[in-house]
Amino acid sequence: MPSLSSIVKRIAKGKSDVRPFEDNAPAAEEATPELSTAMEDAVINEQEYDLLFLVDATTSMGPYLAALNQALPQIIALSKLTNCFARIGILAYRDYDRLDGELLEWSGWLTVDAADPQPDLHAMARELQMHGGRSWPEAVKTGLARAYELMRTDAKTVIMLFADAPPHSGIDLRFKANAHERTALTAPGSYSGCGHIFSDWVKGSRQLRGPGKIAQVLCIIENNSSSWSGVFEYISAVTNGACIHLDMVTARNISQITVDVLLAWMGVKKDGATVKNENDPLLPQFIAVDNIYHRHRLPNITDERLTMGALETCLVKRAVPVQDLSKMYTSDLEYRSLVATELRHVIENDVTIMSLNPVFGSLWRKFCNDRSVEGRQAILDLFGSKIEAITDCGERASMKAWLEESYDYSADVLATIASEPAEEKFPCRGDDDDEDERPITDFTRDELLEVDRSCDWKVLKRLGRVLTRLTFIESAADMPAHIAATSDAEVPKIPLALAKKEHGRHFWNILLHIVVPGTKLGGRTAALLAALTLRLGVKPLEKPDIEQMLLWKNRWNNLDVPETWSNASAIPDSLGAGHDSPLSEHFDLLELNLPTTLHAKVTWKVEQTMMPFGRLVICNTCNYPRSVTIMAANGLCGICAHAAADPKAKNTSIQRGASVNDTETTNIAWYECNLAKCRAQYVIYSPEALNVKPKCYYCRFTSIAAPVVHCTKCLSKVIWPEEYRDGDMKDFACMGCETGRKTVVEVETTAEELRVDNGTDWLVVNESAQIAKLFAGLSLYKTAVAVSPLDTFAQNVAILPGLPEAESRLMLSGRVVQNTDALISELQSWVTKRRSEAGTCTLCFSDKRKND
Repeated sequence: MPSLSSIVKRIAKGKSDVRPFEDNAPAAEEATPELSTAMEDAVINEQEYDLLFLVDATTSMGPYLAALNQALPQIIALSKLTNCFARIGILAYRDYDRLDGELLEWSGWLTVDAADPQPDLHAMARELQMHGGRSWPEAVKTGLARAYELMRTDAKTVIMLFADAPPHSGIDLRFKANAHERTALTAPGSYSGCGHIFSDWVKGSRQLRGPGKIAQVLCIIENNSSSWSGVFEYISAVTNGACIHLDMVTARNISQITVDVLLAWMGVKKDGATVKNENDPLLPQFIAVDNIYHRHRLPNITDERLTMGALETCLVKRAVPVQDLSKMYTSDLEYRSLVATELRHVIENDVTIMSLNPVFGSLWRKFCNDRSVEGRQAILDLFGSKIEAITDCGERASMKAWLEESYDYSADVLATIASEPAEEKFPCRGDDDDEDERPITDFTRDELLEVDRSCDWKVLKRLGRVLTRLTFIESAADMPAHIAATSDAEVPKIPLALAKKEHGRHFWNILLHIVVPGTKLGGRTAALLAALTLRLGVKPLEKPDIEQMLLWKNRWNNLDVPETWSNASAIPDSLGAGHDSPLSEHFDLLELNLPTTLHAKVTWKVEQTMMPFGRLVICNTCNYPRSVTIMAANGLCGICAHAAADPKAKNTSIQRGASVNDTETTNIAWYECNLAKCRAQYVIYSPEALNVKPKCYYCRFTSIAAPVVHCTKCLSKVIWPEEYRDGDMKDFACMGCETGRKTVVEVETTAEELRVDNGTDWLVVNESAQIAKLFAGLSLYKTAVAVSPLDTFAQNVAILPGLPEAESRLMLSGRVVQNTDALISELQSWVTKRRSEAGTCTLCFSDKRKND
């Protein structure tokens, strides 16, 4: 993932000492700069804050709306855990020249700690449609007027403003929507009587500062907006906010910056001279009022490269700091339950947030150490599965570093050692590097923690070498001089007294801190370490070994732990003719091979592929020769049948990309419908106007399936309305095949991906639902013992039976797998050979089974 400084170019700040807050301020030349005490004339409850997302929802705002969807779950969870916002809302604005959609869309206020039903902000953000934006400026002033109407006087509102275009200027009247907005805002009583204030950008900005209702505006805009960014830099300065310019306008980056800004939320600014309205002669010092859309930035605006340090100095923070969440977790049982719920939501939405957000990171560590939380293991399993699904190398590296830090319990271990009284410090275990050329610390933490996942002999052998090399020190007098001269932090010395009940039995949990500082084992792993030490015959540790093992006497053979049944001899013959049956051998192997790479042959993807028109039909209205793929009923082309009402716009759309000289051999851009259920091919006359992923007319505007014909060679689908077909077209070949292109390609996939389109019937016969939940990560033994009667299990379950008779081929993302039999045989080969494909671990980057 890019660093913060590479994502965001700058925070823009005004250089002139302008104080745009007072009506009766002295002239600019008489003003004396002094530090602003932000909002000192406002009387509000400083402990109450609302968060309002004010979002441009015109057609160019795709990355911003996607970012809102990504950041929203994190921000709501953050608010619940920290109580930083009382209410959260989303307000979308468009422009007065839109053809579809509402001018404003309001989600309603979500009260964070309310028990009664609340507005679904996630649904609102997901369903928000982009409309309008034909003129460059947008109705930002109208959005602010409505936002002010929604604010309250007893709380401060933080407004996160997402924009990629400026507001309409009161001076530049080139756009018709400008006049419409001014008329709407200046209408008597508009927006609770405050609309006329927001018709002027300067007055509206000052109104947001208070007194009464107060807002702090944080703008996030594109880097290339330097030509018009003055208006947003101005409102940010007036309200003690910040204007952030993005170098990389992607949903991921915008989402990250949004959360980082809210976490920082602090800074100062200078006072100066007054700007009263858009006609004030002082305003040109900040905004190019003669042409707000000019291509050169005013020289009195400075840029500061954005880092987390810059955020902390440029933003005005909330008045009351957030409480110590770790202490709240320890002391409040209800808060623990809330943490578990919110962490689950965060992990489900985007697990990488855990490494970026310090609030979630600190609470995650507390949660992992708390085994009393209900559903803890399910959340840990979810976390693990999400980590495995990360494909981006940068994100993997970031998560690896964060996880390594998360497992470092050095401070806890040293505190435990230090808590022992002097008379209990000996005997102890330590490490003497002088006794071996290879340091004992030449291990990694993940190697030591591997014992918690596997009883593999290679792992135990390696760990055995560690245990036999530890130094036993009977008393202070016996301690080697070079060890006595060191602190516990430099050379850890673990007192054996820590194995006693009265000392919490921490000895085995922290023993490997000697090997890799900060390593701390869980209960079962610590017991396994004790068992290995007992088996090795390390005499000084015999007594604590036995005591530790006796604690686990009745807890070791737990079916919930996979290692309990890792030995094949644990599988009884009742599961089907002993260990030689395919079921007992192949059930687990099939699950292990779900992520194994398979090779599927599917139809190619057509995306802006230049190929001949093929069949043409003369439109009865425009008389242009049109591709049959865009023809509507009654001899009309789709463009004429659904043209805009405005004659000028209609004429433009009809003529765009069309020519009376087009023939069946003329090249045109071919696309396929993006929806997996369709994938029909058709032509687009003006691909440069395509702002979203391509969808055919039938999927975008109707609920009926597109009329298609199938290519007999590559099985692709081409839109061809029935009234224009010649016969049954049973020998039809698509344009790709006709022009000799490679239309059947080989792609890599997995059985896991194929399950999405095809279910599991082709993988496992599961009659009478003998297995309640397939591929749940359970051993065959545990799955079978849940069945009653057990004898019927082998009769009703079979591995890789092939496709049901009613289906002839598998599907992959809406495309036919044309080598279905070969693909199933490839998977069968992995299973019968008792092998699974190795993959690179996303945490340690070593080669392991993909399921591990």
